[in-house]
Amino acid sequence: MDTSSFFTQGYVPPIAFYFEIVFIGNGNSKMDSSFQEVSGLKETIETTEKKEGGDNVFVHQIPKSINYQDIVLKRCLSKSEDLEKWCRDTIENFEFKPMEIKLRLLSSKSEAVEGANIPIQLAAWSFEQAFPISWGLAAVGSGKNEFAIETLTLKYRKFIKTF
Repeated sequence: MDTSSFFTQGYVPPIAFYFEIVFIGNGNSKMDSSFQEVSGLKETIETTEKKEGGDNVFVHQIPKSINYQDIVLKRCLSKSEDLEKWCRDTIENFEFKPMEIKLRLLSSKSEAVEGANIPIQLAAWSFEQAFPISWGLAAVGSGKNEFAIETLTLKYRKFIKTF
């Protein structure tokens, strides 16, 4: 990612709507990864309070462990045999096949690689050992005029910013 400051003339902050999700670990099959929204990229350090003996003014925060928020992926309901099978196997059949998932934030600019225009990657995150814990459909109603939205929630071991 460009380390230029936004105070630098000509710097354009990255846009958050151009991204790609890639599922790794599904054999040779390319799992559909078209999503309209990704949330949950958050890690926090859990702490334990330790009060100082004899002095009631100070409370120390002792680092305990790192917690990762669940990843939530949303998209228009569509047929995706591989993704649907992975979710069904995990949630309905209790057969866990964790995958690595990559989230790539892309630039609106592209570069020519072997005759094809490839979007420039601005940043990337890798989620290790991810598996679905929830898979659902948003509320539908006869008075609504909107797409049916599918939501997939994933747990994972940890995430790393890889670029």
